[in-house]
Amino acid sequence: MDRRKFLTQAGILSVTGAATAACSTVIPQTSKHKHEDVTRFGTPIKTECYMDSNGELQPQPGFRMAYSRCFSCFNICGLRVRIDEANDSIVKVGGNPFCENNSGSPLPLNTSVRKSYQLLTGDAGLENRATTCAKGASSANSVDDERRITQVLKRAGKRGEGKWITISYEQALNEMLNGGNLFGEGHVDGLKAIRHLDKSVKPGHPEFGNQANHLFATYCSEDIIRGSFYMRFMQQSWGTTNIGNKDAYCGAQQAFGFGLGIDLEMEEWLNDVDWQNVEYGLFMGTSPGSSGVSINCVGRGLADSRVDRKIKYVCVDPILRTTVAADTNAQWLAIKPGQDAAFSFGVIRTMLEEQWFNKQHLACPSEKAAQAAGELNYTNASHLVVMDESHPDNRHFAKASDFGLGGDEAIIIKAGTNELVSTVSGEKAELFIDTTLTDLSGRKVTLVSSLWLLRQEAQRTSMQIYADKCGISVTDMRQVAKDLGHFGRRACVAGNTGANASDSFVVGWLWAVMNTLVGSHDAKGGSIYGNGPIDGYFGGLEGIYDLANIDNGIDLDGVVNACRDGRYENSTEYKQKVAQGNNPYPASTPWNQVFPTSNAAEQWTSHANADPYQAKAFFVWRNNFLYAAASVGEEVKASIADPKRLPLVIGIDCHMNETNRFADYFIPDRSMHEEYAADRMWGPHMLSVVAGSPLVTPRTVKTEKGEHVCMEQLLIDIALEMDLPGYGKNAIKSADGRQVDLLTFDDWNARYMANIANKCDELPQVTDEDRIWAGLDYAMKPLKLKLTAAEASKVEALLSRGGYYVSDDRYNGDFIKDAESKCLPIYHPEIAQLKHSYSGKSFPGIPTFNEHRFWNGDTWESHWPKKEYPLVFSSYKPTTRSNYSVAFKGIAEISPTNFVYMHNDTAASMLLKDRDNVQLVSANGQPTVGILQTDSGVAKGAVCVSIGFGHQKGFGGDDRIIDGVEIKGIKQRATGTAVNQMIPSDPTRPGKASLLRDYWTGATCRHGVPLRVEKV
Repeated sequence: MDRRKFLTQAGILSVTGAATAACSTVIPQTSKHKHEDVTRFGTPIKTECYMDSNGELQPQPGFRMAYSRCFSCFNICGLRVRIDEANDSIVKVGGNPFCENNSGSPLPLNTSVRKSYQLLTGDAGLENRATTCAKGASSANSVDDERRITQVLKRAGKRGEGKWITISYEQALNEMLNGGNLFGEGHVDGLKAIRHLDKSVKPGHPEFGNQANHLFATYCSEDIIRGSFYMRFMQQSWGTTNIGNKDAYCGAQQAFGFGLGIDLEMEEWLNDVDWQNVEYGLFMGTSPGSSGVSINCVGRGLADSRVDRKIKYVCVDPILRTTVAADTNAQWLAIKPGQDAAFSFGVIRTMLEEQWFNKQHLACPSEKAAQAAGELNYTNASHLVVMDESHPDNRHFAKASDFGLGGDEAIIIKAGTNELVSTVSGEKAELFIDTTLTDLSGRKVTLVSSLWLLRQEAQRTSMQIYADKCGISVTDMRQVAKDLGHFGRRACVAGNTGANASDSFVVGWLWAVMNTLVGSHDAKGGSIYGNGPIDGYFGGLEGIYDLANIDNGIDLDGVVNACRDGRYENSTEYKQKVAQGNNPYPASTPWNQVFPTSNAAEQWTSHANADPYQAKAFFVWRNNFLYAAASVGEEVKASIADPKRLPLVIGIDCHMNETNRFADYFIPDRSMHEEYAADRMWGPHMLSVVAGSPLVTPRTVKTEKGEHVCMEQLLIDIALEMDLPGYGKNAIKSADGRQVDLLTFDDWNARYMANIANKCDELPQVTDEDRIWAGLDYAMKPLKLKLTAAEASKVEALLSRGGYYVSDDRYNGDFIKDAESKCLPIYHPEIAQLKHSYSGKSFPGIPTFNEHRFWNGDTWESHWPKKEYPLVFSSYKPTTRSNYSVAFKGIAEISPTNFVYMHNDTAASMLLKDRDNVQLVSANGQPTVGILQTDSGVAKGAVCVSIGFGHQKGFGGDDRIIDGVEIKGIKQRATGTAVNQMIPSDPTRPGKASLLRDYWTGATCRHGVPLRVEKV
């Protein structure tokens, strides 16, 4: 059976399985074909509730139910959880019917909790069914996973060797703070010895701040409530700016690129599809439900769109995903990995030349003009840019004041005329302008419109070259362009972490521009920006309690981190070169000019190179960059493994992984079902916050004071011992003048939850019946000790429905309700003023098409010739693998391994065949091995492998020794191919350690990389 046929049938089976009833009846059910031997089926779990003899629904004795949130991946959906109270264990997980991500017809908040269970049964059960994906369903095992770490550990051998002893929390805290000859390897400075606010971390370079920055930390930015606590400690209390996260090796460059096309502010954006009315979808580097947005939500949206509107959609991806299925109005275009820009420019060139775009929308140069035309957004497509190297405003928009037309606003050519007017006039504009005009001073100025610049860039390369580059025919690109123009506002171009090559910053920008050309931003059936909460709703740092600010906290404004996130031109190095009369370019090492990446992998590349300085202590919480970041080399690992180069490493997590296995001290942490949550989701449109609270007793050991060990408790105790600001008695201020303590895990979480709940205007009134059905007595017991009665009442209401979900009118005419009017940039003047830290050349103000390049401008091909590396690589997110789900037993059963996918013809040309053991070899990465699978669902010349597998050094797949007892690894968790360390690094960067990065940003690459495949 081939891969596609198997997955299709597996999908049918999974849907069938998801329809299992949540309730039972006291009347026994019989079958004519009863199987006598039932032992092989095990003992079924009792249902959540049952129908009594009077026909009334009753909760199942011995079980507690709760609505909560899932953190099996970063979509963060709602859950319906069943807890066995006698065993204090989670036995079953389903979907929350109040949550849009879980239910196609989410229940109104005023539906009682008991009624919500009743509506899951009988004839209404299909309509109100609330599902969760395999990751969420399998999370029932997460609390009591057999390889979870629940004790405090201290390394007993060499760092990373896997030998540990258990110690008390108090001993670990004392040793981490005070140091000493902790491992028989010589003196180690404790935390108290390395924090010096009065000493420079890099003498002579004040931009890098003080020696508090010798503390490096990595963390999970997606866990809002806990991540906020972590950031508050690291930045404001300790005072380090070196806090790395996963965004820059996940999809940040696309999000920031997309942001340039939707807002003049340089911020991160990603779009979603308005599934209720979309008629055409162009999915770049993915397919609906395959990555990014919640599979529960998108799966329903796609299914309904197929049935209700016969949606036409195209998936542009190196590998065929399951949602491009037979008998649907769908098409797969097999793109060569890393060539998304070539395809996108081919489409855009065609749209501009054939004028298959929304002229009315593009011709509105101001909000006033847009309102007059019945538009929501306006664009700068017609704004005139100064293109004159000798002009002081070169690459800026021309100012109306320079031509006697107003102030600093831009100028346009009035539609249907040759008249120059200000954008504030409210007039519509001509779109394609290339002219020379005389300003008030008598100076002749070359002026071109933004859209003219974009067309010029698109026409710089022929359609045939675009086709040759991306592997998609000119005919197919033209058809996509025609369809986008035809469907217009009811079309959407979307991609979520689907492109990560050296130009993915540009690719994200191009996605936004395509939506702009057809006018689909914020449009009914188009590209929307819901994903649940709006600004302020999922942020609980402010409100009743001020959790954002610390009296006498550290101010890090102007301090540059070790990643060099900032302007090179502001650096001491640049100023010194200029003062000496030297060309300041290139910089000695890359600077991230466009946006701060906080790239954990780049942070540790800097450490490995001791440039600008090295870390002296490392905190790693819920982060695994040594596994997850592409092109991290052995030199980085060596720099972390060597106590002489990095004296102290503290890991905080539920599981050992490829990064925190190098810890000196391992602090056990709470799992997803043992923590509070109030998070955003990916996928919903309703105003929403998904919420949850600890469902069972935390499994971690307790401190001598009786608190469960976790990340928050560790940082609080460190702060108290070191007298850091922001912790202790009366550390938090409330809006009514009270001051409350920050001494425990519950102190922080109770106030955060209170801030969130207070922002929710339409919370239901909780009844005694709700308290029983939602397990609220258990959930609220620790919170009532920390909150006022009014605050606790609101938090209880929030938890009763597992969050806040408010249905409202979706549209205002042809646009999304409450969407704000924006200027959609074709040309971005702020980007055009930045300079590349190597070449010193200005960044383009529009997306540009180039060969893949290293930091120094060399092409990849010049160092990695096709003759030696004839194939190109692409990785992708599998449906069931994510940050923690590898440790779930159910996931190992559903998705035991991954494969190396190649087209049949590609494999045959290299004398390879299906099921061969093969090795993937790149220029300077670590080779990786896997099992080859060949079929026609892969682009020719491409090699595609999913991430999330090959954990031979983490999550229990590794052997370890604790207190002299050997614990063998679980083979099922170590299966498959890990690919990120196979990605080569940039050979043009200085230092032993390097990363392969997006040319424009500090984000790492993992797509389009040349490689070869050899039979093992």
